[in-house]
Amino acid sequence: MSQYTMWVHGVNMQVEYPNRLTSVRATGPFVRIEGTRGQNTWLHFPLPTLAVVDDMRMNIERATISFRTRDHASVHEVIIYDGESRIAEHMNLDLRGEHLNDTFDVPGNPHIHKGINVTLGVRFDDAAPDVRSMQIEVIGVGLEYSSAN
Repeated sequence: MSQYTMWVHGVNMQVEYPNRLTSVRATGPFVRIEGTRGQNTWLHFPLPTLAVVDDMRMNIERATISFRTRDHASVHEVIIYDGESRIAEHMNLDLRGEHLNDTFDVPGNPHIHKGINVTLGVRFDDAAPDVRSMQIEVIGVGLEYSSAN
């Protein structure tokens, strides 16, 4: 079996509801967003995906996400799509602080069919004292996959 990893830098992010953010700033080391009190949105990271390598279908194993939040921002969902199919969901999370190498498994390690999108559900506290306390920085999102012999 061969193992592969593909990453996208945080600056490749697409925001689902940009009007729920006060700022999106792509920088060299990461993308930084600042939220609006009491709001939520989803951050999408489309990963260029090799579905077939050397005539062998690839199986997705997990996503790895490198991010950090300030005290009044959290990642509450990690959802993984293959095309329009939801293949993994990690819900009801409350991830705050440094998460520079968090992994999220895909049950059953299915074949990749149409391209992978990793989606982060993020939210911002109602009682945040200022915009800076609602920052999230995403360094990158990776995809681990393999070929089955």
